[in-house]
This record gives sequence, C-alpha cells and structure tokens, in this order.
Amino acid sequence: MQTQVTAEDGARRPPALQMTGIAKRFAGVHALKGVDLSLRGGEVHALLGENGAGKSTLMKVMFGIVQPDEGRISLDPIGAVRIDGPRDALAIGIGLVSQELSLVPQLDVAQNIFLGRTRGLKLVPRRDFRRQAREILDDLAPHLQIDTPVSALGMADRQLVEISRTLARGGRIIAFDEPTSSLTPAEQESLFAVIRRLKAAGKAIVYISHRMNEIRAIADRVTILRDGEVVASGPIGDYSEARLNELIAGRELSREMSTEKPAPLRAIPVLELRNISTARIRNVSLAVGAGEIFGLSGLVGSGRSAILRACFGIDPLLSGEITVGGAGVALGKPADAMRAGIALIPEDRRGHAIVPMTDVERNFGLGNHDRFASFGVIKGAERRRAARRYVDELHIRPPAIGTEMRNLSGGNQQKVVIARWLATGARVFLFDEPTRGIDVGAKAEIYALLRRLAADGAALLVVSSELPELLLICHRIGIISGGRLRTIVDNDAGLTEERLIALAAREDNP
Repeated sequence: MQTQVTAEDGARRPPALQMTGIAKRFAGVHALKGVDLSLRGGEVHALLGENGAGKSTLMKVMFGIVQPDEGRISLDPIGAVRIDGPRDALAIGIGLVSQELSLVPQLDVAQNIFLGRTRGLKLVPRRDFRRQAREILDDLAPHLQIDTPVSALGMADRQLVEISRTLARGGRIIAFDEPTSSLTPAEQESLFAVIRRLKAAGKAIVYISHRMNEIRAIADRVTILRDGEVVASGPIGDYSEARLNELIAGRELSREMSTEKPAPLRAIPVLELRNISTARIRNVSLAVGAGEIFGLSGLVGSGRSAILRACFGIDPLLSGEITVGGAGVALGKPADAMRAGIALIPEDRRGHAIVPMTDVERNFGLGNHDRFASFGVIKGAERRRAARRYVDELHIRPPAIGTEMRNLSGGNQQKVVIARWLATGARVFLFDEPTRGIDVGAKAEIYALLRRLAADGAALLVVSSELPELLLICHRIGIISGGRLRTIVDNDAGLTEERLIALAAREDNP
C-alpha cells in the first residue's frame, strides 16, 4: 500500500467498478430500480439511504450474493463481469466487510486470510500463506499475530482480518457496511486510519453508515438511495448535513433534528438512585423528573449500561436505594422492575427485546401476559385490538400486525418494543442506545417519540454513544467514568460535543 493516489488522479482514471442499470425484485417488491454506481480508485464513496432503501441489496449484488434481474457490472480493465458468488468477487478483487463477518472463529488469523484459497486442486502451502499473511499484516495491522485464533480477537481486529483477506487476493474494491456499529470510539478512529491508507494506496472504497459525522469524516463522494432508486450523487462537499438528511428521508427533518436545546426542566423526581452500588458501579446518585430526558455519557465500559441494568433488576444492588414516585422498590429481578412501572429498551434489540421469527402482535404481547391472558389462556381479540391501536398511534410500518418482526426496519422494531412498554403503563423508560443501527428518518421519529413520552410525564434515562444525540434530546447529561457518576451538567447553550469530551477526559484523569 505504498503508492499514493490523489483525488485528481482518481478523477482522471476510468472507474475501478461501474454498476449500470442494476434492478432486482423479490416476490414482487422492486428492491433496486435501475441503479448506477461508479467507484474510483483512491476515493471513499459513501452509500446512504434509509433501512430498506436498497443499499445492502446493491452490495450483495456487487459481492455476488444476489444476482441482478437487469443491469451490468464492469470492472477495469476486464470489462463486463458476472459475479456468481463471494468466491468470484474475491477472485476479481472485490471484498465486503459487513456487520456479520464471514470468518471462522476456530481458525487462526493466517488461515482465515487464505480461507478457501487453492492452486488447481492443491491447497496453498502453509509456509507460503503464513509468509504472505505476515507481509500483508505488517503493512495493515502489524500488531496482529498470524497464529492467534480469530475467536480471541475483538471486533475491530476481526475487521482487519476481513480486509486482509481481500488484499491477499489483490483486492482493489472494498465495501464497508456499517463497520463501526460494534466499535469503541478509539477503534473507530483506528478503522478510519486504515481506510485512509487503503484510499491512499489507490483502493476504491464503498462506505455505508447511518452516522453523518462518520460520512463527513471519511467520504469524498456520496450516492443516496431511496426506495431502490438513486436520488442524488456527487461530491460530499456539495451537500449540507440538513440536505443529506432530507434526501435520505424524502422529507424535511428540521423540526425533529433541530439543534435547538431542550428547555430547562426542574420537575418532581419520578426515579431516584441514592448511592447505589453493584458489581459494576459505585455510589451512583441521581434523580430523573417527570417529563425529563436524562442522558448518560461515557466510554464503552464506563458503567453507563450497568446503571440501567441496576434500575431494571438485572444486576443486584450491593448497597443504596432506588425509589419510584417516592417509594422504595426492591428490584431482585426484572419482573420487580416491571411491577414498579420501569421499562427497559435494550441496545441489542434482536438478541434481548424481540423474537424476530414471530409477528408484531406476539412481540407486542410479550411482557403483557397479565393483561392479555386469563387463567393461562390468551385473550387474542383484546391483544389484537391493542396491537392495532399502538401500530396506528406510533405509525409502525408496515401496519399489518401479522408481519414478522424480522421483516421490519430497525426503527419500526424499536417502535414495537416501545409500544409493548406503553401498554404496561410504565412511568420510567430506560433507553440503551435507542437509535443504534437506525437510519436518519427513523431516528427523527424515535426522537419525536421520546419527546412525546416526556411530554406525557414519563421519566427517561438514556444511554447513548452519540454525543449529538444526547445534546439534541436531553435536559441534563451525566458523565460516567470508572463505574461512577462524575458530574451532571445542564444541556444549556454552552454545552457542546467538545465540552462533553473534555469533561469525560478530565474525569477519566482526576
């Protein structure tokens, strides 16, 4: 990766890969409608769009996982190519780094880099592939050892192995699909440094993310999909953030995404934590009032989520007291928290909040068995009526309560989880990364829903790794470090991302 490629060099060269008129239908649904995408060496090309806009389908076509119904893929200097599967894609230099990496955890780093590589009917000699793996890693990730099992690596290092796998095949085009969703801020910066080095070496990069600050930091060009069609494409500098958001969502989001600070709020406390300690947090005290959105900021592992776990009865208290509405509550298990009117919307929706293979109605009914059952028999008609009412109120799409949860976008799945808790009459809502993996249009709807909950008198405690999100919706923000609540600041005109970062750094180094 020694060759430096400038933006002017890239503009003069023919596209490394050209997708023209790509169309794809699934069971009558037109997922892609004549999409054009041009990727150039030495350039990071951001691909944006709401969930369901067609981004992932387009990447699956490029990587051979899905065959297009119409269209043409051309690769410089080969010309038109047919990609019948990931093996074909890798063979011609196309790699995909997705949220679900295609590595074998039981094998070591070198074995994964050369996984499936053969010469005729013979395997690549072990000595050769270990030497080549070391050469690639010396340039890309010198800290990685070739004999380390992939199962022992963190997500960031696994991504580096996936990238190395593409480079080992002479890869020139690498697509990143939501690569930072499971990374810490430090790991994100390391990944960006790797991407910039790949770009400088002349690689063509596709970058998919819902996080606008990442797009601004890493992209040279942008293409926006909506409903399977390209609605805009050009240099990233030609678009303001507000304009990008509007193009993605197909509507103006100025109200929901406004940077206007929430009005100061001093309300009667609904949720109080008095010097609580668990195995993960120590002597945390705070109060969240009726109508208040209280944010928790800190690095991954600081104890933010552990505070929510304590409030929901997952982590037992070693000392201290939690009160709801002024009355102390004993939280030995989540069922105790539910009876006290506390709701948890966890970070991992798929793993901890929904059953993807069942429908909206049944997912809505989870946690509401006492309301929708009598002597162990489900009162189906009543549950269906309630589910339809909340689907209408929260604008869940598609609106059919028989739709399987796995077929809903992340934003609509989140709405179903919130609807479930609204049906319980909860007064305290604990949100852990409420918009993780959710596109900008759905984010705006989730923000509006959180504000509505607060306006109705609920108390909201919100953990988020996105500082702009906390500044957008919270009345106050607590800084968490080392399992302790270090300070609480009002979200006033003087509070900025930079000040939050400075506060967190100061509290990490007292």
